[in-house]
Amino acid sequence: MNGLVSSTPSQSAIRLTVSGFLLLVVQSGLLLMSPSLGPDAGMLIWTLTPLALFAFVAALIGIPEPPEGHWRHRHGR
Repeated sequence: MNGLVSSTPSQSAIRLTVSGFLLLVVQSGLLLMSPSLGPDAGMLIWTLTPLALFAFVAALIGIPEPPEGHWRHRHGR
């Protein structure tokens, strides 16, 4: 997978970036709607924040694809 900093970013890198930002938007919306930050909301924030950051970093760097190999070796050919 090509990352976002390459000249031709892959579609999955763009999807990872969008999903990471959507997680951050949901987290911000939950914070704005809550009158006070309770322990459950704090746990949700600490769960969503690393996931969003990981999605953004994975989209920037790019996840290496496995090498292409032949699924079957032909004998004598």
